Amino acid sequence: MEALSPTVEHVGHAFVLRELFGDAESAQFEMNRRASRQSEHLAEVLDFARAHPELYVNVDFDPRLAGRFPSLGGDATLAERCAALEASSRLRLTEGEVRSSAAVAQRALAQLPRVWQAARDGLISIAHVKAVLAQLPLIESVPDASGGFDELMRDIAVSSTVSGTRRQARLVADRLTACTRTQRHVAAFARRTVYVEDVADGMSWVYAMVTTDRAHAFDRELSLTAKQMPAVQRDGRTTGQIRADLFADMLIGGDVTRVKSKVLVTVPLDRLVPAARASVRLPAISTEVAGLDLNSDCLIPGIGAIDDATARQMLLDAGAFTRVITDPVTGVILDMDRRARKATRAQREWLALVHGTCARDGCDRLAIDGDIDHHCAYHGPDRGETDIANLDPLCDPDHALKDTTLLRHQRREDGSIEVEFPSGHHTTNPFAGLRERVRALLDRIAEPPENPPF
Repeated sequence: MEALSPTVEHVGHAFVLRELFGDAESAQFEMNRRASRQSEHLAEVLDFARAHPELYVNVDFDPRLAGRFPSLGGDATLAERCAALEASSRLRLTEGEVRSSAAVAQRALAQLPRVWQAARDGLISIAHVKAVLAQLPLIESVPDASGGFDELMRDIAVSSTVSGTRRQARLVADRLTACTRTQRHVAAFARRTVYVEDVADGMSWVYAMVTTDRAHAFDRELSLTAKQMPAVQRDGRTTGQIRADLFADMLIGGDVTRVKSKVLVTVPLDRLVPAARASVRLPAISTEVAGLDLNSDCLIPGIGAIDDATARQMLLDAGAFTRVITDPVTGVILDMDRRARKATRAQREWLALVHGTCARDGCDRLAIDGDIDHHCAYHGPDRGETDIANLDPLCDPDHALKDTTLLRHQRREDGSIEVEFPSGHHTTNPFAGLRERVRALLDRIAEPPENPPF
């Protein structure tokens, strides 16, 4: 029997790979469908128990004992607690997980029917639904926007990761809410805390609720210190392991050689000098949502908006700033202060401001932490120049794949990077056209919220 030609063999392998991807996608869709059905069933269990407390509550229960157990809350509540406990035992979940799963189905069915239908159809996971649900308290202040928010977030979630969905849901909700960002930050700041969760084998999680700027400054410091650690000091540890060790050493005051890090923050001029508002800001509402509208909000590029007070304090702490010139209507970056002496640093900061995150579709790693890639290779036949027009921010993993694999990276007009795989699959930009859709949603709201945060 003659051996297959290399071409035929390659086509056969590509077919097998596509089939394997198809199987994985089918399994994912089915898992999502099952998870949504389970959440609905748990909600039905708890509702049924509340409606029929006699299934769990002793009919001979002495009401006079209720004073000794004030937390029982009546027959219906007691029956619900019993049902949650039974579900916990049957499904090997905690009672909290049972209640949380049921609550997701109940709230999504009532307030996000389109998002929940996507979960029922297997197109998105429960984690996607939770990411959108987290923003409902803001949307509830603008009832006319709830339907449009549901439809918009459904379309985003079906083509985005959980983290991408969470970030865009937060940005869209910020635009629609009637509460100012400063008001929300004051309330959130009061909830700052630290706690420890013990797990297995002598290990624990350490959680801290702190301001966004401090959290990302610390995270960047860990990443840069680990990345620049000499090989002789790494002892075979991964970057994640080194970050964890550095974190523990810093918490207990250990001797750690830290790499100085930077968190970029943009502050519209009128947030600093109120008298400049009339000459700097226009009365029109900005149309920028998914991208960076530097005229609209105080921003940490790649993370999102922060309140004015925090941004002003960060600027005062820094003691110096770089002027960024933007279009007065759209907020799009037009130029950057030429007084920056180090070109490489200025270009990196420019790209971090423009993109926020890695330019590759769906990647949410911060641009300021990544590599700067020459779209046309510097050493290639076209001799790509080190110029902003030829530079893209790519995270370390994506940059390595671009240079070492058969993946093809194509730059779109909006600066995002599409990746084509050998199988023929193309990535898509899940946030394309988002700002226009949010603009249309704002236009449909009968009465715009008073004192919007932009």
